[in-house]
Amino acid sequence: MKINHKQFTPDKVERLSNCEIFVFGSNMEGKHMGGAARVAYEMFGAEWGVGDGPTGRCYAIPTMHGGLEDIRPYAKKFIAYAKAHPMKRFLLTRVGCGIAGFKDSDMAQLFEDALEVPNIAYPRQWLPYMAIDYTLGLKTPRGKEAAPLVVSDTVLKRLCEQYLYEIGAGINKFLPSIKVRYVAEHKKFAYACFGDFFFFGDDFYVWEQDDKYLDDHNQYVVEEVFNDECEGRGYARRVIFAGVQTEFKDCNRENIYTGDVIKIEENQNLTNYLAVGALSSEEGKGAYCFILDNHSWSLADCYRQHYKMTRVGTVFYQLDASDFIGVNQRTIQFNGWRDSEEEKQLKILMAKFTPNYVQELWKYQGLEILGAEYDWR
Repeated sequence: MKINHKQFTPDKVERLSNCEIFVFGSNMEGKHMGGAARVAYEMFGAEWGVGDGPTGRCYAIPTMHGGLEDIRPYAKKFIAYAKAHPMKRFLLTRVGCGIAGFKDSDMAQLFEDALEVPNIAYPRQWLPYMAIDYTLGLKTPRGKEAAPLVVSDTVLKRLCEQYLYEIGAGINKFLPSIKVRYVAEHKKFAYACFGDFFFFGDDFYVWEQDDKYLDDHNQYVVEEVFNDECEGRGYARRVIFAGVQTEFKDCNRENIYTGDVIKIEENQNLTNYLAVGALSSEEGKGAYCFILDNHSWSLADCYRQHYKMTRVGTVFYQLDASDFIGVNQRTIQFNGWRDSEEEKQLKILMAKFTPNYVQELWKYQGLEILGAEYDWR
């Protein structure tokens, strides 16, 4: 089980980020006299007289009124509260293990369900006791979520919103396995896995680690989206989203992405060049397909018909850095059924030289004359 450092509560909490909540053990009367309760009162705004639930920048869990079974309902109540506030990071301290006199092994097992909640950080000392049922094979830990069958731009945005906390905190424990492509720069694509990118409106951002992207970082967007410093996530860089990896491969065993231009050979006399899009419901049901005028042609059908499919380029030509057109819209434009034969051939030519910000058609023609080759893969 891979553990992110943000899943552990620091041994000594001296400050809170914008999104963090300090979780401490208290008494029913809310008299915060010592230990973590005193820290909560003096440093993080816990109110005197509040011994249960949210208070200031804290959350109080009563641990002084009885045995473990008396505390268990309050542990469950806290975990439910954390689930209901997914954009807050709850720093659970060793509640009950100070003045209350309980053992770490006993308290930890009251909170073992916190292992399944990505925005709860817990004491490192508790992990062996919280995970004991998993190591003995008595429970199955929650793993990565299954990715939708078809990931369109709309589905990807919904998933980013659903997993917003994990993306901001850098916790990849529960994320679906989805790989995307983006335009890193002129003539160059790059790739990212789900969790390393997000949307701000229609704009697409990736987390970059190289310091050369410092000037591209947009802290305003980070704070607007995550309400958190996102320490350690790197630089949020606005780029052009360029498709998602499908489960299909072409005749050269290369992965097909949405936005790819495919040469489809039905027989010796019939060849088409079409761009791949994604038609899906909000739940991710649908098909990766060639979107045509009033119908679509799925890649699965091409496989069943044993058509030869070869990737020859992408729809990311004549790019404008300020104009973020959706992948489906680009593919529909490429698949224009009213195009003349000359227009079709120009599009196929430009698709080979991608990604490209050049606008003038003659420059693409010049590249072909010069024998230029782009490694658009």
